[in-house]
Amino acid sequence: MNQKITFATILVAFSAFFIYFTDASPIGLSPRQPGSVAYCDFTNDVTGRITITELWSGSVRITGQFNTGFPDRTSKYEYQLSGEERGEIESDIIFPPGTAPFQCDYKDKTVKINMLFDVIHVMKECIM
Repeated sequence: MNQKITFATILVAFSAFFIYFTDASPIGLSPRQPGSVAYCDFTNDVTGRITITELWSGSVRITGQFNTGFPDRTSKYEYQLSGEERGEIESDIIFPPGTAPFQCDYKDKTVKINMLFDVIHVMKECIM
């Protein structure tokens, strides 16, 4: 009797281990399954790539890095995602001529075809 309980315990433990590490769960919506992903390659004045990933929580995560197009850290640079207000690119991630890798999240957004991501260089105004 004791041997049957031990065998059953080992079988259950092995099954749980197998399901956990191989994602063979019979549940349809596994948290490992990715949402929609969009890539945006910048090739003009600003070069680099951003990746827009739709998360399960109903938000969008933007990760990326720019290689050129940021000549100095003191200028003001902004970004804008379709339908959102402009946000400032912090100067501590700008390392001329590009940026360090970055990541930001937007709640209640989805990845759509023709979603725009703009980088804007705001010129300093000089009053004389």
